[in-house]
Amino acid sequence: MRHTPSRSLSSSQLSRRSIALFMAAVPLAAVPLAALPLTTLAASARPMLVVTMPAELGGDLLKARLKVAAYADVVDATMTLPAMWRRYTSQIHVERGPTGREIRIGGFNPLRDMSRELAAAETQRRSGPAFSDCDAAMADLIGLHGEMASLVNEAAAHFGAGGHRQDGGEQARALHHRLHAVVPAYLAARQSARDRLEAIRSVVETAELAAFERATGRDGRWFIRRATVEARKVMAVFPRAGGIIDTAALEAALVAYEAFAGEFEAHAAANPESVGPFGRAPRGFAVGIRRVQERIQAFPASPKRWAPEIGDIEPAFQTLSQLADALLRPAA
Repeated sequence: MRHTPSRSLSSSQLSRRSIALFMAAVPLAAVPLAALPLTTLAASARPMLVVTMPAELGGDLLKARLKVAAYADVVDATMTLPAMWRRYTSQIHVERGPTGREIRIGGFNPLRDMSRELAAAETQRRSGPAFSDCDAAMADLIGLHGEMASLVNEAAAHFGAGGHRQDGGEQARALHHRLHAVVPAYLAARQSARDRLEAIRSVVETAELAAFERATGRDGRWFIRRATVEARKVMAVFPRAGGIIDTAALEAALVAYEAFAGEFEAHAAANPESVGPFGRAPRGFAVGIRRVQERIQAFPASPKRWAPEIGDIEPAFQTLSQLADALLRPAA
């Protein structure tokens, strides 16, 4: 599967055909059918593989996995918004807005409708297990999403059509002030929700990894989940909001992940049907972070620093994580 870190897998990137081929190739004989039934979602739903967890995962972990998946759908859907906002604000005065003389103002792309995902996340938020702070943070994010998405889509249409060059930019400035009041607040809420979700996600995925090994050994599911568990160790080296980065620790983490990617590729070569469209994802993640590392090293700073403006790490990780979650998503 082609590695495209700049796009969300919630588009058509994970095709019905790729999932169907993967499902057709999964050798069910090695696993009791009652422990691992494979089904497709209804045709109207987003295409993905639905894998029911082995019974030994336990009810609480299964419910936690469902809740994490619903929350991740909402958080990951606006993965590109921070970069869009940075591009937009780099072209105008953040406080005053457009002058109306700019030749072009870019940055915004339309956001897709998230009604289904928002409703699913809200349903999960009201059910167990309780994630306390994460539930509260998700409530804030869900509440802000509608106004933010409407404004971003309006901005994408307005600036895309060159509307800022009309009436001396008056409408563009009014739109900017509305954006400035909403988008930064949404981004802060998203970061808060994401930080809390990632902490829970890490615990759930580690438990899931152990359960897969106990149930069916180190099969394709185990390797797919381990890809995200190991990737989190690389991500942990980067300072949350940017700042000084330990370049030696980053190199060590990348070397360790590349070693895992080699293990994964050896398993995939011997058992291609067990990993399906995930086959190149671990190596793609490693390549993406290597490119960020190169930018960090090339940036004139001592000690070395990292910030999303130097190299955005989130798309590479979210592309890996979204595909893994799509292939391992438990049935409700």
